[in-house]
Amino acid sequence: ILLSHPPPTNAQLPLSLQNLVVENVAIEECAFRPSPPPPPSSSHTVPSSVASASSMGNPSNLSGNRPACVFTPPNRTVCFRGIETKRFQAGGRFNLTRRLVLCDWPLKSFDPLVLSRLVPRIERLAITGRTLQRLAHDFPPLPYLRMVNITGTRLNHTAVNAFYELERLQVLNLRGNELEQIQPYRFRSGHVEVYLQGNLWNCTNDMIWLLKEQSRQYVDKPTLVCKDWKYTGRPVLTAMEYKRVVRESCLHEEIWNCSCHVSYLRLSDNGISFHPMIMVNCSDRGFYQLPQYLPGNTTVLHMARNKLQSVDSLTTNEHYQSVQDIYLDENRITSIDILEDTIWLDNFRILSLRGNRMNRIRVYSVEHAIERNPGVGKVYLSNNPWRCGCRFAIRFQRFLRKHESLVADSRNITCYFINDDDGRKQYLPVLTVTPNDICRASEHNTAAFYNTLSIIFATLIVLIFTKLAYDYYHYRKYGKLPWLIMKMP
Repeated sequence: ILLSHPPPTNAQLPLSLQNLVVENVAIEECAFRPSPPPPPSSSHTVPSSVASASSMGNPSNLSGNRPACVFTPPNRTVCFRGIETKRFQAGGRFNLTRRLVLCDWPLKSFDPLVLSRLVPRIERLAITGRTLQRLAHDFPPLPYLRMVNITGTRLNHTAVNAFYELERLQVLNLRGNELEQIQPYRFRSGHVEVYLQGNLWNCTNDMIWLLKEQSRQYVDKPTLVCKDWKYTGRPVLTAMEYKRVVRESCLHEEIWNCSCHVSYLRLSDNGISFHPMIMVNCSDRGFYQLPQYLPGNTTVLHMARNKLQSVDSLTTNEHYQSVQDIYLDENRITSIDILEDTIWLDNFRILSLRGNRMNRIRVYSVEHAIERNPGVGKVYLSNNPWRCGCRFAIRFQRFLRKHESLVADSRNITCYFINDDDGRKQYLPVLTVTPNDICRASEHNTAAFYNTLSIIFATLIVLIFTKLAYDYYHYRKYGKLPWLIMKMP
């Protein structure tokens, strides 16, 4: 059945995740196979209906694998598994065909050029079949063709000019196929109703043109639903609207040479609206500092291979409040101490600092932030000139071992020390370094002295508290003050 009206839609669906039901994509004539007529009897007059069927050829072919066509007066032909071209070329009733229905099309492609040769006066065309994947050519000029119905196939691409030569086209039904993207079709006729529901729309592609006024002929566009992994279940128009807004935001003078994308549409708690998650890529753009402007809801920022020296904006600029993943690889950053005890460090998800100029970090501040942050994902710290100071390296090593699953490149992190023999830098993996590798004798002695002093102080504190406890007990039991107190003037 060639559709001339859009299907009813649920008023609650435009912003929901419910997949819309594709209605009326099945072609009614393809839902059943006519049974062959009874054999004619010599003693009875053959009914006119049977005679009509017999004139078509052997209808029993409909149950086999070969193409078979049935002509129904006054002008409809239904073909199964292809077209019996010989019967059309032989003339007769098949030349009267105005409505052609092709069921179970057996080939991967359909060539519309055969229509001008076999059915030049065709007015309605319908094709279905899960084998069909493409149109071999654009439709030729068919001056009477008003309706084209290609539904329930695996058609995944149509050219912009595929239907341009159809001067009288009124309805184009492409529901229930596997189209992933389309550009606005070109039509010669003044008004064409296009139906596209139920295709596998890939909303990572650019279909922002659907938002424009001239796309009104795409009648069921509010019901189109994304099927790709990133936007699955989201309305196509909603995804395109967010992409349009982000594209315009990316024209700001601070980031005009960056690229911006909607990386995900998160369903809000109320279940009827979405929150976009935006990725901004400013890598290799020659930035000397973090841009002062970012589109709202930017969650991922790529700033690799620039000339950044500071991360101050993460703590002072409100545009960075929603940034969770930031990639600062191969810049000139020497320190991230300014992030200590900041809200950003307590809420980040990915922090990548590979290939910068850092030689120390405040290990305790980063560790405390990781422990306070339930959403932390990964930290990258390799290819920095970490200094193998005796105390820092040991603390850094403990941190890496404790959080090895979070510091994704911990096995590749090295530190260096100056070799006393030749004055050259010597690099060692932080995870395997030992005090003997990096601590000099004087540092050993200093460390041993402080360790001994700490033990002495700890022992004295224990003795003092023990003496106080004893004196308190003695006073409560005997009512006498300690001997030392009694001797004091």
